[in-house]
Amino acid sequence: MMRCSSVWNMRLILKKIGLVISAALFLFSMSVYSHAQIAPVQVEQNQLDRVAPSQELRNNPQANGIISERQAVNLARQRFAGNILRISLVGEGDDRRYQIRMENQGKVFTVFVHATTGRVSGGN
Repeated sequence: MMRCSSVWNMRLILKKIGLVISAALFLFSMSVYSHAQIAPVQVEQNQLDRVAPSQELRNNPQANGIISERQAVNLARQRFAGNILRISLVGEGDDRRYQIRMENQGKVFTVFVHATTGRVSGGN
């Protein structure tokens, strides 16, 4: 009888130790995660020149009457200083525009460049 009781107590102690270790690891991982800094990924200029087959139409202004990604970036940079994080073509028909995510001194903002007129807006 005494032996069963001691085995049972040992199992409870090991379970408690396991829970304490699990909690400690969880808290440690959360503290490391919360102190991590997210560095912006910049789009290199040569990436804007590369044309994948799916991007050929949007990078070829003669094909569909819209400006290229490079032209959109140049227009955005004329109005706003910063690094280019991401560029994508959004909208339909006459409302197509480039959505450009930019970063300057830790502040991330969005600039829109109209794909046919080149009008720049946003920056907030």
